[in-house]
Amino acid sequence: MTLAFFTLCALDLLDALVTNTTSSERRGYIDWIYRCQHPDGGFRGFTGGDMRDNRTKGNEHWDPANIAATYFALGSLAILSDDLTRVRRSECLSWLKRLQLQNGTFGEAIGSGGEVQGGSDMRFCYCAAAIRWILGGRIGEHEDIDGDGMMRFFEASQTYEGGFANGPFHEAHGTPDTASAAG
Repeated sequence: MTLAFFTLCALDLLDALVTNTTSSERRGYIDWIYRCQHPDGGFRGFTGGDMRDNRTKGNEHWDPANIAATYFALGSLAILSDDLTRVRRSECLSWLKRLQLQNGTFGEAIGSGGEVQGGSDMRFCYCAAAIRWILGGRIGEHEDIDGDGMMRFFEASQTYEGGFANGPFHEAHGTPDTASAAG
């Protein structure tokens, strides 16, 4: 999904998306992205993990959606001028809420036993804020993410020199855009 997103971005920036691809090809890209949509919310990184009828409680952790792939999928659909009506909006927003950790940041995926797994840093906060915005999440409409908790994470991640780190007590590494865009 990541490669698809950056390829589409490049073609769009070069004004080559519409001129160098057919409408049929663009519809095919859109359909491929929707085949990556996970039944529990979010998007997979590619179709190879989709177990369809073979998915069970015992193996579902091998078929996760992840937060970065979901961000890239929604961004790609927007670049392709899709109307997003096929996105499982409610499921995606509920899944996003389940990815939020106690410290206000977000994990990467839901793993075995419903446990949030993967990294948890400023990048995933940005993805979460962007996903929520793209899907038009509204306070009170669904069980919403904890925006105050995410802001506390941002504040705790600001360093003495004013930069933002990937987490509290880390060195700033050029992530102020992430913190300010998500906040």
